[in-house]
Amino acid sequence: MLEQAIDLQIKRSAIPTLQAEADAHDKIVRANAFRRMASGAAIALAAIGIGVGVWLVFDRDPTVIQPEPPVAQNQPSNPNENLPKETKKSEDRISGEETIAEEGKTDKPKSPSIEQPTPPPADPANPDTFDFVKFANRKVPYAGSTWQLESGHHFESEKNPTWDTAWCYTRRLANTGVEVQVSLVNRPSPTSTPQAPVSSSETLASVGLDDNSARELASRCLWLDEANFAPGDFDMGPERKEAAAAAEAFSLQDGWDAIGNDLPGMPAWNVSLEQCQAQCEADRRCLALTYDKKHAACFMKNNGSILVRSPDAVMAAKGSIKANLQYSSLVFAKDTVVVGGAYANVRSNYADCVVACAADQRCLGFNFDGPNKMCAMLDTVTSSSPFKGVASGVKATRS
Repeated sequence: MLEQAIDLQIKRSAIPTLQAEADAHDKIVRANAFRRMASGAAIALAAIGIGVGVWLVFDRDPTVIQPEPPVAQNQPSNPNENLPKETKKSEDRISGEETIAEEGKTDKPKSPSIEQPTPPPADPANPDTFDFVKFANRKVPYAGSTWQLESGHHFESEKNPTWDTAWCYTRRLANTGVEVQVSLVNRPSPTSTPQAPVSSSETLASVGLDDNSARELASRCLWLDEANFAPGDFDMGPERKEAAAAAEAFSLQDGWDAIGNDLPGMPAWNVSLEQCQAQCEADRRCLALTYDKKHAACFMKNNGSILVRSPDAVMAAKGSIKANLQYSSLVFAKDTVVVGGAYANVRSNYADCVVACAADQRCLGFNFDGPNKMCAMLDTVTSSSPFKGVASGVKATRS
C-alpha cells in the first residue's frame, strides 16, 4: 500500500510538467503554421510584382515621350572653362571649314518608309508554270523514208505570248544500231537567223545525212510562229562553212576511172570536161564523175568507191567522199578470159563485177560474160586466152 501511495504521489507531482510540455508543443506548431502562411503570402506578392513589371515593360506606349533627367544646376555653362589653357602651335591646325565625315553618321533626315502594296494572293487552282516548253511535230517524206521532226519552243512562263528559244531535231537509228538524236536547227530568238545543221558531221553521216541534206530536212521543221525557211536561209559557223566548202570542192585524177554508181540517164554525150564538172556541181545528187576523153562522155555518179586505171579517163570527186575512194590495181582486157580457180559465180553487170572483185582481197581476177550477165571471181590466176564477149581483169602483183 505504501508503494502505491508513493507512485500516486509521483504522478501527481509530474502533471504540471506535462502540461507545460504540451503548451510548448502547441506554440511550436502554431509558429510553424504562421511561418508557412507568411512565406506563401510573400511568394504571392512577389509573383504579382513580377507580373506588374512585365506588363509595364511590354505594354508601354512608345509614343509617350519620357521625361528627360534633370540637368544639374551646379555644372558650368562651358565645360572647358575650368580646364587649364594650353598654347597650340599654328602648324597643327587645319585651316578652313573642312570637316571629316564619320562613318555611319549622316546629317540627312531619315526618309519615311514607303508601304509596299500587298501582292494579290496566288490562285491555288491555276498556279504559274515556268520554263514552259511546247512542241510541234511533223512527219515528212525525205530520201525514200519518213522522218519525224520535233520542234521545241521554250517559254519563260506559260502565260508569255511568245517563246524565247526554239529548236528542231529528229531521232534515227544510226548505222551502229543505236538510236541517236540529230539536232537540225537552233533558233536563238524569234527574229534571229536560224542555225543549221547543229549535229556534227559524224552524227549526220551515221543516219545517212550530210550538211546539205540536213539543211534540206531542217527547212521542213514546223514552228509555232509559222515561219518558213529555205535551205539557204540557215547560218553556219565559220569552221563549218570552211568544212562545207571543202566538202563541195572537186579534186581531179587524170588516168583513173571511178567504177559504178552512175546516175540515171548517164552518160551525157558531146560535152567537155568543164561542162561535165559544171553539170555535176549543179546536181546535188552528183558526188563524183568520170569523163571519157576519147568519146567526150560524162558519167555523173552519186558516190565513189573503187578507182581503176584508165588512160582515157579523168575522175573527179567531191571532198565529202574523198575518204571513201580506193585505188585498185586491176588491169583490164577485152575479149579475153582469165584462166584460174573460180570461187564465186553471180549474175551481175560489168561495173558491179569490177567493184566486187576490187573490194574483195581474196579476188585476184574476174571474168565477165557480157551476153549472159555473169561474173566469175577467181582466187587463183594461171593464164589468159582470147575469148570473144568476155571482159576480164587481173590484179597486178607486186614484184
